[in-house]
Amino acid sequence: MSTEHASGQRYAPRQGPNRLQGLLWAGFANAAVLAALIVPAHILVMGVLGPLGLVPSFDHRYSTFAAAIGNPLVKIYLLLVMAACFYLCGHRVRYVIHELGVHGKLRVGLVMYGLAAIATVTAAYLLFTLP
Repeated sequence: MSTEHASGQRYAPRQGPNRLQGLLWAGFANAAVLAALIVPAHILVMGVLGPLGLVPSFDHRYSTFAAAIGNPLVKIYLLLVMAACFYLCGHRVRYVIHELGVHGKLRVGLVMYGLAAIATVTAAYLLFTLP
């Protein structure tokens, strides 16, 4: 594709890197590292070591859970973990759908990332408004 310059000369625009694609992959890499390191550690501590009595964890009372979830740092931690998992899921599903032969990579990406954003906003709303 060539265009004409003001001086009358024709030139072809220089092809550069796809910056949007790079940003999406950087976000995917960050979410994957967070999900791969934090989520298994969270499950290990809260789901295995806590019930065995090896580390302090929540008991099964509402008052203890409500007191912990009332801490703003716990809310931020949970929101970041959930947002990373939602984005990671959306990114992976986007490429699975593309590999299955569905065309319209941009539209599928908008739907998947849109769903991840809606899920993140919903999680933030629930975390910060419910007691």
